[in-house]
Amino acid sequence: MDAKVLDGRDLATELVREARVDAAEDRFFTNRANMDMADRVISIVALVFVAACVCALLAHVLFV
Repeated sequence: MDAKVLDGRDLATELVREARVDAAEDRFFTNRANMDMADRVISIVALVFVAACVCALLAHVLFV
């Protein structure tokens, strides 16, 4: 806030503005954390799929 003295309405407006900025930052970091978790899950699923494909290919080469 500025060094100027704020009256009741200006003070309320400034507090609401700061609360909105804080809420937006919280949503950003929450969304970012959720995206990181989704990326990890996708990576694990892809890794398991690739491992299964490699095992199937080896089984086919060795036993057929």
